[in-house]
Amino acid sequence: MERIGSTSANLFGLTFGLCLIANLLFSGVTPDKHELELAIGYVGQESYPLAIGVLSPLLRKNPSSFLVRYYLGDCYRRQRRYHKASEILSPIFTLNPTELISNQTHVMLAEIYLQLGQLDLAFEQAKSAIKNLPNLAEPHYYVGKVYLFWRQLDHARTAFIQSIQQNSTFSDAYQELGHIALIQNQTQKAIEHFRKMIDLDPFDHRPHFGLIKVYQQIDNRELANQHQKQFKTLKKYFDQIYDLQMMLVDEPTNVQIRLKIAELHYRNQNLTASLNDYRTITVKHPGTGEAWDQLGRISMQTEDFETAISAFDHLIQLRPESLETHLRLGWIYTKQQRFEEAKQLLQKAIRLSPSLTLAYHGLAEVHLAEGNSDLALSVYEQIVKLGDCGPDIMITLGQLRIENGQTNEALVAFQTAIKSERNDSRPYLYIAQIYAETGTYLVNAEKFAQKAVKLNPSPLELSTLALVYLRQDKLNLAEDTIRQALSKSPDNIDYQKRLDEILQAQNNKPK
Repeated sequence: MERIGSTSANLFGLTFGLCLIANLLFSGVTPDKHELELAIGYVGQESYPLAIGVLSPLLRKNPSSFLVRYYLGDCYRRQRRYHKASEILSPIFTLNPTELISNQTHVMLAEIYLQLGQLDLAFEQAKSAIKNLPNLAEPHYYVGKVYLFWRQLDHARTAFIQSIQQNSTFSDAYQELGHIALIQNQTQKAIEHFRKMIDLDPFDHRPHFGLIKVYQQIDNRELANQHQKQFKTLKKYFDQIYDLQMMLVDEPTNVQIRLKIAELHYRNQNLTASLNDYRTITVKHPGTGEAWDQLGRISMQTEDFETAISAFDHLIQLRPESLETHLRLGWIYTKQQRFEEAKQLLQKAIRLSPSLTLAYHGLAEVHLAEGNSDLALSVYEQIVKLGDCGPDIMITLGQLRIENGQTNEALVAFQTAIKSERNDSRPYLYIAQIYAETGTYLVNAEKFAQKAVKLNPSPLELSTLALVYLRQDKLNLAEDTIRQALSKSPDNIDYQKRLDEILQAQNNKPK
């Protein structure tokens, strides 16, 4: 199923600005410049009924205005009201239009007549467009579509290839080339074209339908079934979007419909379409907090942090008590090393919800990034007081206590972590390191170090066990263990130094 009107969307998105320039350059031909500019603004916002409401009286007042006809016809085209669009647009060529408007009208009418099934007229308009705009992909595509309807497959293929030559990312042309190859039993070419279409437009259901047919022809049921599933999913998505868009034609100011469209795009992971729709909503309905929120969240997901910051800033203006927004914006500022701004937001989040530890975690992360382990320790002490005493928390708390010279308190934290999770090597490792470095409780240090190695025989754990053996003067065990660490991490300078220390101790040991 072809996406109605889809091929011209990019064209008119690209040339819209040029038309506006033409309007300004030739504004002397119409005394209603203000109303025309207002209507153009509505078109840019996709508020076609509002644009039609402005343009229709202008056309009755001045039926010879090619600019009014152009924009009014474009509105009807975008609404898929093709009969009305052709009625408005077809007289333009007799009204001495600018070259730009004339050329674009040929392209629009080619699409419109094609949708109306008036193939001769579509062919004529497309050929005129090619004559004046030979480097534009769309008119070549429309010529190809007409040839395809006429079953002149070779001519159609040539036209679609010419379309791709003008724009290598023009996905609809690949779809039609795949269709022609399928008709002519050129299965490999069909597969190549349909797969190219999928690469360019992964949310289009049509190439999957073509691949179903191809793989059925060559009796590859597995791949046919795979594309059958993808086709059903994408076709359902397409139909749902189409139905909502038709509802929007009748209710252009209904923000809930727009939100449903944007959410549906997001659920299908069409992030580009979802972002575009949420942006549109924020322009048309700037008080819609949900749109700002989703725009920020998706922009975070795509790592467009400046857009996310702008969206969350707007949302905070609308919802100054939004805890989650403060947290998200604080996270972004932390990632960007904008620490003062991050701290302000996270401290505000703590004031909004003093018992929620998530904001404390963010604030501690900022302090650590700034190198303020004492402030980070203070925050972690608060986290524990609030009841967040999981093993990861206690391990981090223990490490911070070590950095701040609180060795005994660190041991308590690590022992608490072991009680919560006995299969994590880290607290055993850190306790063994404390004992080994202070030369105390070496028997216990050996037990903890051995347990750490048993749970995770990585170079760090092995190196710590080697140190414990060294402190106990178990030099052969120490050498064997550090060599195991070096076998796993041969370029580690610290492990090599430890081996040298052990070998020196062996040499110095009385025979």
